[in-house]
Amino acid sequence: MPRPLRLAIRFMVLAGATAAVAYGLLAWQHREFSLVGVWLVDNDWRLHPVHFLVIGIGLIPPAMWDIFTLDAHAEGRRAEEHSGGDSGGK
Repeated sequence: MPRPLRLAIRFMVLAGATAAVAYGLLAWQHREFSLVGVWLVDNDWRLHPVHFLVIGIGLIPPAMWDIFTLDAHAEGRRAEEHSGGDSGGK
């Protein structure tokens, strides 16, 4: 997969995770931070805002890690290409 497409997908995942965290916090605040209904079994299998919060918090670190590693690999390739052109005559 091309690097710009992979980077765009990672940024979309990061945006979705941030939106899930924001929705989870706002919806949970609307419920006055109640934990009633966190378990799906006692809540007619409806999602609680904490579920969105947990998913969002869980997705942010891997997305950030992928973005940083993609950037680090690109920097390494650029440095290698730059130094490879200078030392070619030695």
